[in-house]
Amino acid sequence: MTFPPRPYTGRVIDVHDVAADTRRITVEIEGRQRLPFGAGQYMNLSVAGFEGRPFSIASAPHEALLEFHIKNSGHKNGKPGLSAHIAETLKPGHAITLEGPLGNIRWRPDGASRPLLMLAGGLGIAPLKSIITACLHGAGHPPVHLYWGVRTREQLYLDGFFRGLAKRTPRFSYIPVLSDEKDPAPCRGGLIGHAVAEDFETLAGFSVYMAGPPVMIDATLPLLLHKNAEEDYIFSD
Repeated sequence: MTFPPRPYTGRVIDVHDVAADTRRITVEIEGRQRLPFGAGQYMNLSVAGFEGRPFSIASAPHEALLEFHIKNSGHKNGKPGLSAHIAETLKPGHAITLEGPLGNIRWRPDGASRPLLMLAGGLGIAPLKSIITACLHGAGHPPVHLYWGVRTREQLYLDGFFRGLAKRTPRFSYIPVLSDEKDPAPCRGGLIGHAVAEDFETLAGFSVYMAGPPVMIDATLPLLLHKNAEEDYIFSD
């Protein structure tokens, strides 16, 4: 199912620091209406005085509020960009404009019998959290394997959430991968693609969702294909 993009007006409900440079913003659509979107899609967000920018939806379609993870990108020439403005000044009660939903990395439940391999790099965890939450919300979900690659332990701002989910959810596994830690235990060390290549003999029959920096996706794709992942079932934006 596709959802035509359109503009919405929202109100900030909550702002919470989840990492040193990242905030979780919770938004309610005007009139408390439920925004129709596919898990994994994004919205263009804008506030007065700033052009819109895309931000992935981290909440699932069945949840009442929209959740976004905003990384502070800092200032250029002494002026904040949109992400810095949102991270530094947005507060509960403030208005925000949204347009969407947009993006091709949405969950496709028509392939529900296929195991899911979710590969997130950094803030790419946001759209995959949406997909995982939506998938596990339904009955009889397939096996779901999440690999989250970041540089340092401090960047795993949802580590507790996913570890708890793995403990209480059958057929969901969570593997954090740290690239820049000398002693990554209990996480894995190295690069996310290498961890996947070590863990799976074959990826034939899997649906693979990737979200993160282009360099991560470009480096990981050949490893997936070498493990027989099917190009028609590899999804990324």
